[in-house]
Amino acid sequence: MKTIITFALCFCFFTASYSQDKKPETLKIEKLPEVVISPAKKDLSKYTPDNNPDAAVRNIQNEFLSYKVDDECKNFDEYLVTLENKKGSLVATYNEKGMLKFVSEKYVNVELPREIINSVYISYPEWKITKSKFEYSQQKGQILKKAYYLKLEKDNQIQNILITSIGEITKITKTLAMN
Repeated sequence: MKTIITFALCFCFFTASYSQDKKPETLKIEKLPEVVISPAKKDLSKYTPDNNPDAAVRNIQNEFLSYKVDDECKNFDEYLVTLENKKGSLVATYNEKGMLKFVSEKYVNVELPREIINSVYISYPEWKITKSKFEYSQQKGQILKKAYYLKLEKDNQIQNILITSIGEITKITKTLAMN
């Protein structure tokens, strides 16, 4: 009986010490691939979804990725697709051949990427982010605009800033439009 108890105690110590040697796994963030919207072989139009941490933004982008242009809509010079949810909208323009020309996305009060939050709190300690707006636009697969407009408050003071997707503050004003 003494041998069994000794063996059980040794086994408990071994498993407890072994479990603490493992390193915690980190969350990997992967960039989303470009997605070809039009099956035409001459002029491929691409939509590159943003790697935004907000689920509402990703949901509307995924819905757009699954969207197919109907053949009956190709009788027009341009074809406009608008997708909306509670946080914003995605507007896309197609040409008469069903090729994606332009995509514009605007969202309010989105969850901000870690780089943006870190940059703001380093540059503006003790300020609170009270409102955010995210704008993202592309033309033929080229990203034209990817920016965050933030409204900051501290002690009855208001500061509006424009910040790039990598956390670089580019414009500071008291009258930046936040509509």
